[in-house]
Amino acid sequence: MAVPGADLLCVAVGSLLYACAVRDARLVRRLRREGVRTEGVVVANVVDRRERNRHPTQTPVIRFHDHQGYLVEFTTAIQGVGLGLATGRRVDVMYLPGESRKARVWMRRHILGPAAGLTLGGTLFLGFGLVIVFS
Repeated sequence: MAVPGADLLCVAVGSLLYACAVRDARLVRRLRREGVRTEGVVVANVVDRRERNRHPTQTPVIRFHDHQGYLVEFTTAIQGVGLGLATGRRVDVMYLPGESRKARVWMRRHILGPAAGLTLGGTLFLGFGLVIVFS
């Protein structure tokens, strides 16, 4: 017998993940239309080394100057095994003119990865919710 409310919780979490994926896709679309392209430098890779994790996740830290001359430093929106970038590497960065903190590394895996991951997670949760409802 299923736990009461588990189906609603799974559907709610799945819907929330879908909403976050849509929000991320809208940001990428705005970056493509209105974004400013510049060059950034990878200054570090934050590595998450937990005892239970044999393959540590890497999150690149990127530094660039925006159109007003301010130094902006951000971490990429996606992290994972093999997603680190070599320290000192120059990468293309896109950011919104008024919101330079909403920057993205202009590489396919860093542009499409967050929305794809959120969509996959939302599909899994909605699927589990449907399995619970119809079982």
